[in-house]
Parts: sequence; C-alpha cells; structure tokens
Amino acid sequence: MFVVLLQYTAPQSEIDAQLVDHYEWVTQHYDAGDFIAAGHRHPRNGAVIIARAMSRGKLDAILATDPFALHKLVRYEVIEFQALRTIPELAAYADPLTTVAQS
Repeated sequence: MFVVLLQYTAPQSEIDAQLVDHYEWVTQHYDAGDFIAAGHRHPRNGAVIIARAMSRGKLDAILATDPFALHKLVRYEVIEFQALRTIPELAAYADPLTTVAQS
C-alpha cells in the first residue's frame, strides 16, 4: 500500500483553480479501485492519498496524470508500506497479489 503526501508548491489561488479537475481525477481512481481514501492536510498546505497495493510504476503513472502534477502545483512524497494487518474490509487493498483493480 502507499501513503502519498502532496505538498502544495503554488499559491492557493492556483491550487483552487485546478480543484474541480483534481477531484474528478481522484473520483476516477476511487472508481477504478486505486485509491482508498484522500483528503486535505491540516493546515491546508497539501493533501494525503491512501492507495491500494500495486506496482510503484503503476502508481507513478497514475500520479503523473493528476491535474496538480500536470500544472506543476505540488510535490509528492510516496511512502510504500506492507500492511501486515488491516480491518477485514481493507484486506483486498493491502494484498499485492489480489486481482481487484490490479495490473
């Protein structure tokens, strides 16, 4: 699994101008099963995305399509971890061998 930390590198007005497109991008990846959770950081200087287990290359390709990335508005820190324990509802997202939304 991955924790993706987004740090805003542009003025808030530029971030806000891309929010609708960014939210649509996030929704697309919820629907695909790639993302488990996402939201703003507090204070609002970035965001956090929790992504399912997948190859790092696939995650990097997904992040490259984020409107924030396309407009060079954020810096990403990607933390990969192996979820050794989860609640039952998250088990399929933690297993890199599962076939749900994997490639």
